[in-house]
Amino acid sequence: MSRAVRPFLKTATLSLATCVVLLAAAAVPGGDLSTAPPAPQLLVVFIGGMDSDPTPEEIAGTARAGAGNSGMFPLCQNMNDDRLVCEYFNWNGTRAGRINSKEPPFADAIIDRITKHIRQYPRSQIAIVGNSWGGHTAWQVADQLSRSDQPLAVKRVVFLDASSTGRALDRHPRRLPINISRAVHYYTHNVYCWGPWSGDRIHPIDLGDPDLGYCKNGTPNYASNFDFQAHVAAEWDPRIHAEIKRDILSLLREP
Repeated sequence: MSRAVRPFLKTATLSLATCVVLLAAAAVPGGDLSTAPPAPQLLVVFIGGMDSDPTPEEIAGTARAGAGNSGMFPLCQNMNDDRLVCEYFNWNGTRAGRINSKEPPFADAIIDRITKHIRQYPRSQIAIVGNSWGGHTAWQVADQLSRSDQPLAVKRVVFLDASSTGRALDRHPRRLPINISRAVHYYTHNVYCWGPWSGDRIHPIDLGDPDLGYCKNGTPNYASNFDFQAHVAAEWDPRIHAEIKRDILSLLREP
């Protein structure tokens, strides 16, 4: 091969390779050679309560606003921020629609999902939102993460009228796991739920306190000791949802 031909073939080969890369980028929606998708800054795990498995309509995204079986699932679906990864679990560690699985994985499945996320995105933070029995599971997850061989910090835990009744001997855990930076504790006066719980890293919110305005004219009756419907209402309360969403978004690091 002549010396004059070799530079031409080298240039042609480089040009062809460049075209292949450009075509590959163009074939992917939003393909961009100059930037890669940013790593998520926060994994948010939502954990539903005892009978709060999402309905098929909720899972399909066809349920009317405020309709369904799980208030946590639509909150999870509606976070709408590319910097978040949001995951939903039932209190027994099953995924949406599978609460009646014969061998539920309980907290282990949630811990596994969290550890895999952190392995992939080491700089990401963790937040957990647990309602009713899901609050007890949230505590278990954080506690086990604190005692693992490679302990993981949890930036925020939101306990939404958490309950341990039927799951543990104590009415509520005696301590907040050391790896939780801060917990927000919403509670009704329902005797089957945790009730008041405060501490250096716990921000308690008494839903039954009339001065806080979560109930209007006694509805929902968050101050009742035996109103189970008020306990359910807390799971769907739009004000609480808005506050949780605002709190979670405040954890995101600035660009």
